[in-house]
Amino acid sequence: MPFATGPGGASIHYAIRGTVGPPAVLIQGLGLSSRFWFDLPERLAKGSDPWRAVTPDHRGVGRSDRPRGPYSMRLFADDVAAVLDHARIERAYVVGISLGGMIAQHVALRHPSRVAGLVLLATTAGVPHVRPPSALHLARFLSLPLSGQLDRDDLDASFARLLLSKRDVPRARELLAGWPAALRSERTSLAVYAAHFAAVLGHSTGSRLGQITCPTVIVTGDDDVLLPDHNSRLLARLVPGAHLEVVPGGHIIPASDPECVRRALDRARAMSDDDGDARARAATG
Repeated sequence: MPFATGPGGASIHYAIRGTVGPPAVLIQGLGLSSRFWFDLPERLAKGSDPWRAVTPDHRGVGRSDRPRGPYSMRLFADDVAAVLDHARIERAYVVGISLGGMIAQHVALRHPSRVAGLVLLATTAGVPHVRPPSALHLARFLSLPLSGQLDRDDLDASFARLLLSKRDVPRARELLAGWPAALRSERTSLAVYAAHFAAVLGHSTGSRLGQITCPTVIVTGDDDVLLPDHNSRLLARLVPGAHLEVVPGGHIIPASDPECVRRALDRARAMSDDDGDARARAATG
């Protein structure tokens, strides 16, 4: 059970699935531990073209330490770098969803030599570029720690709608089958939830995204009510050479499209190979 040491001495838990293939760090969303990737890391580590999946727990959740806030994107990004150091991984593809996608942007900006490629799912460049959810959906999201919905055996329709597209809500029990048990066993305190959300409010990368030079794939659901697809479309314009994929789905894209992460990683790797070929042709031309 490996632990890295992040800024301030915080112990950051992570796991690695797979022993061959390029490393991919998977960063989860607000208040969620790496458990919420469910079987995705194991699936990435299998097959004829596997990845080594590295799954850290944010400070405050999972098996990581729970130091007092404030937390910041810089802090989260440096935690990821500490995990790479501890795992002796020089460079990795970095995948992030929602809050995790914000952290991934900061990893690429603060530690560019460590990032072979980026996959940004259901995320945003932050203020002033962010298009927030509607007032209704934002209120529902902010009320979750106090509403009791995170302790139920089933996800009610209003909660499911935050995570899924409208068309997928009737299938919530199937698509989010592991969520109720995970939410009950991986409880996030109100203090940590607030610290994570405060980091989101301070997130702003739009003016610096032009500095990102690694292959970048951006994926958004066409019916994401928490971070509408406008946010990803703007990200794709701000990150040089980024590829945008709009898929049917809501905020938790892997729930309705289980292969989206592998597909995006494979594309980012292909983009990296294409860049390498182009550089080689230029050097010999």
